Amino acid sequence: MKIATILLLSSLSGTALADTTLTYTDQNDKTVMKMQFSGNTIKATSVSNDSGYMIYDAHKKTFTTLMTDKKKYLVMGQKEIDALGNTQALVQSILDKQLAGMPAAQRDMMKNLLASTIKAKLPKKMPKPVYQLTDKTASYNDIDCKVVTKKSQKKTSEFCVSSYASLGMKANEYAAIASFQKTVEKLASQYGADKSMDFSSLGEFIPVRYSQNGTTGTLKSVNHDKLESNTFTIPKGYTKMQIPF
Repeated sequence: MKIATILLLSSLSGTALADTTLTYTDQNDKTVMKMQFSGNTIKATSVSNDSGYMIYDAHKKTFTTLMTDKKKYLVMGQKEIDALGNTQALVQSILDKQLAGMPAAQRDMMKNLLASTIKAKLPKKMPKPVYQLTDKTASYNDIDCKVVTKKSQKKTSEFCVSSYASLGMKANEYAAIASFQKTVEKLASQYGADKSMDFSSLGEFIPVRYSQNGTTGTLKSVNHDKLESNTFTIPKGYTKMQIPF
């Protein structure tokens, strides 16, 4: 098994594993997603959408979205994520910001007119998805994995997962991605666009292959080279966005 060989060579050389980079490719061997880990921090880049990427700090529990095309970024902590789940407060905040320049009498009238319209356009909340570990196994790029299904409303997604240790990842790196996925799942349940991969109810797994919402990726390589110090920093010239947008 390729991964076992990598781990063996690492231990024989006496070189401690530094960071971790997971690279996923599509059926045409084109990179579609890259996840980079260093301690408690993750950078997730969807190559098919080159206009942005995300940085998650598991220690601070902050979720930073960077939009490279607009040179803007948005930081969400637990407070902001909880606020997004309070629809009434969110609508009120949007209206207060948009109608700030109006006279009081007109502002109150417009609030009543627009509140129901904004609520109707907000995505509907979704129930928590259900994951199930099947008795099927597979192997991709010499990495053995177990098949998992995920049911979210009427949609069924399929994954093949392997333990983080078998990929040479450290415990704090797994803890970071587990925390990251729980945050993603919470946002998905609030806003209806579920791309989460939270396998924590089944075990300490990392996806080797995923197929959901029309996108497919297979783990092509696992690299433990030390990442550059600026990998997880916000580039110069970016401006911070506020919630609500």
